[in-house]
Amino acid sequence: MRALVRTVLIASTLMSCAGMAAAAEVRVLAVRAPEAAIRALAADFAKENGHQIMFTIGSPAAVMQKIRANEIHDAVIVAEPAMDELDKAGIVNPESRVRLSATGIGVVVREGGPVPDVSTPEAFKQALLAAKSLVYGDVFPNSSGEKVEKILAAAGILDSLKPKLKIVSGHANSQPMIAKGEIEMGLYNLSEIPDGKGIRLAGPVPAPLQLVTTYEAALMSDGSAVEAARAFIDFLASPDARPQWSAARLEPLADH
Repeated sequence: MRALVRTVLIASTLMSCAGMAAAAEVRVLAVRAPEAAIRALAADFAKENGHQIMFTIGSPAAVMQKIRANEIHDAVIVAEPAMDELDKAGIVNPESRVRLSATGIGVVVREGGPVPDVSTPEAFKQALLAAKSLVYGDVFPNSSGEKVEKILAAAGILDSLKPKLKIVSGHANSQPMIAKGEIEMGLYNLSEIPDGKGIRLAGPVPAPLQLVTTYEAALMSDGSAVEAARAFIDFLASPDARPQWSAARLEPLADH
């Protein structure tokens, strides 16, 4: 009997050690727009597979800077145009590219204050022209600020708004300004508008003015945890992940 118990214990220990040996740390470099969704999904992935996801998250410009500095990561999550650049440069494995989700731009106002009608292009234009002040993020490739300026230009109101526009780096810096009433209105990626914290979503930019950014994941060519990173990307693109994407105001793409 003791021999049997000992055998079972040894087998259990070996299985546990094998599981620990198979677990990996996956280094993922990502832009901020999908952060809420990918962090929640990473926690689910770790419970299910044992692999730990170690995120490095920054603005699109900061992410590209890290890549140019030859930082080593196993996977990257960026906007589709940025991924095209990385693909052409041989920085990612083209066979591993997966489209994950998409988000547009939303209009933010102070919680408890008037909520403007932005449901149509004309209402959107009138609401912004009537606002005393507006804020959005830095304007650089694949950023929300770049999208906002394109939207305002397409609406024909960019020049009229310039005297009251404020560009502030980092949503964590500008959104409290709206909550305090220092700035009347902000424009951000829908996925980067938190619930509460003194602000609220007035509504998304209406079609046809809306601009949507699609986010992709891919394996980096110099990564080491290849199989675990590939499993994480597959997990992000699985049908089971769709509720987490939707909860974070990102549209899960129809091809997964």
